[in-house]
Amino acid sequence: NLSNAWEFAGWGSTYYMEIEPSDIDVYHQELAKKPTIGQWRATSIAGNDLIASVLYSIGPCVVQSGKYAPISMLLVALLMYPMKRIITEVATAMPLNGGTYNAMLNSTTKTTAAVAACFSILDYLATCVVSASTASAYLAAEVVLPSNLTPFVITIIILIGFSMICLLGLRESSTLTLSIFTMHAVTMAVVMVTSVIMWGKGGSQTLIDNWTRIPDPEGSNPAQLIFNGLCIGLLGVTGFESAENYIEDLKPGTFPKVMNNMFGFLLALNAPMTLLVTALVPVPIIQENSANAVSVLGEYAAGGGRWLRLWIMIDAVIVLCAGVLTGLIGAIGLVQRMASDGILPKFFLIRNRFTGSYQYIVLVFLVLSITLYAITGGDTSSLSGVFAVAFLGSLSTFAVANIMIKYKRGRLPRVNKVSLLTAICTLCVLLASLVGNIIIDPMIAEYFVIYFAVVLVVVLAMLKRCWLWKLCYWLFDQMGLLHRYPHFSEKVENFIVRQIKHIRKNPVVFFLKTDEPHVMNKAVQYIKKNEDAGQIKFIHLYQNSNDIPEDLEVHHRTLDEIYPKIQIDLMFIQGEFDPATVDAISRQLDISKAQMFMACPGKEFRYSLGDFGGLRIIMF
Repeated sequence: NLSNAWEFAGWGSTYYMEIEPSDIDVYHQELAKKPTIGQWRATSIAGNDLIASVLYSIGPCVVQSGKYAPISMLLVALLMYPMKRIITEVATAMPLNGGTYNAMLNSTTKTTAAVAACFSILDYLATCVVSASTASAYLAAEVVLPSNLTPFVITIIILIGFSMICLLGLRESSTLTLSIFTMHAVTMAVVMVTSVIMWGKGGSQTLIDNWTRIPDPEGSNPAQLIFNGLCIGLLGVTGFESAENYIEDLKPGTFPKVMNNMFGFLLALNAPMTLLVTALVPVPIIQENSANAVSVLGEYAAGGGRWLRLWIMIDAVIVLCAGVLTGLIGAIGLVQRMASDGILPKFFLIRNRFTGSYQYIVLVFLVLSITLYAITGGDTSSLSGVFAVAFLGSLSTFAVANIMIKYKRGRLPRVNKVSLLTAICTLCVLLASLVGNIIIDPMIAEYFVIYFAVVLVVVLAMLKRCWLWKLCYWLFDQMGLLHRYPHFSEKVENFIVRQIKHIRKNPVVFFLKTDEPHVMNKAVQYIKKNEDAGQIKFIHLYQNSNDIPEDLEVHHRTLDEIYPKIQIDLMFIQGEFDPATVDAISRQLDISKAQMFMACPGKEFRYSLGDFGGLRIIMF
């Protein structure tokens, strides 16, 4: 009943374009003005979440593994060494915001990357809500609060307050996170020193009793208990995966230092603190007070005095609140990248004109966090389960991304390389711990599936919206009864066609180096499969007109006829393929760099992928 003539995109053209030197200068001027942060500010953003996790991970670890908890925590720290190298390899090969989403986007399909992004979205959302609710619970457990100031209200206040801080911009937020990070590091150092002194004075009788007088649970064995502790202990390294989401805002060469710093704090804090807990506090008491095990340690280390316990409580509330900032900053980097790639709405890219922050991302994430917390009625047990699976899933996708870039992007330069065997073994351990957490508490799988399905449906609906409109067009075409009313039928048809054309109106760019037809065809095939674009611009950069491949125009015309639904233009621009030229082309054509593509560069390529500000690699 309906025509498909509108699908013809028009014939492509061939033309030359010039770039003025002033256009190149704009790039260097903007680059010089771009604010960046150093290694300790960057470490504090993700590190606050990491070193705060000791406050809520030691107790549950002791519940699961008893006296073997220090061994479990040590194994967690040792596992994070190859994980640190895996994340560093992925991030330095593709130094763009977006975490595993960005890595998967440049090594697999856009749909696969979108699924990986769902893990991260849930991870950051749960981090915000769980951090805020845990902070309010810590406060309520130690201090008598007014009747109208319930933990529910305090959680909402924390979420709103730290979202407002995030609106001030990354550099201003990092100033606060660095202060909190320093305070927490000092607090943990005081707790450890005080505990060591008390251990030296009182001897090791408590530790001996924990190992000799408290039997293992019936039907268990040491290996099983250590593995259970490992599964729970892995939830104590949250934040380890977050730094990659703001890598574009770091000073050059900073990211590997950030990962080294976080691994150092993890190694020096989690396992030693767990050992001190089991050396001074009887295991049954730790298991009874698993939610605030470090506070109990402070009381024992102070010889029964409450001064250190109160100090730990204040520190815990503040540093857990900073976890909200970690979740928000991670979400900003991810959502900004997804919006640039056209998966999420473009309004997320609007910056605050005073602070430069992505205000709509922060506000939408705040609304989602409060809504989610309200739906659960303040009981975050379901969200804690979602958080466990999402976090371990996010870590696992880093290992998968590492394997994929070895296979698909082996020529990309990176700071370090881990062996394929190391990446596979680390992935297997992470997946085993994920399964272990589900076995320990089967309900978390049920909660996760519900939350994940909702996020996945929303993301895929945005990603496949052009296909959904085409499906609507086809379904409407099949409804013969409605076509008996021509005026109504024409209006509906025009409306659907307008929606499809609006989605497909934005062109994409592919930078061509040669005239090889199979390369040109694969580029079109990739864009056709992954992008809703009705126009492709092949751009060839040349220094001398004699260097232009002789068959380029012929092959372009052939492809333009093969794909009538895509208008394929060919542009020749004199210049060097470098970040400044790409930036000038992006501004002159008004095409986002996230909608520009290139083939995977060779080892001799002297620029990093991150220098191009979002330029993507096509998977051949």
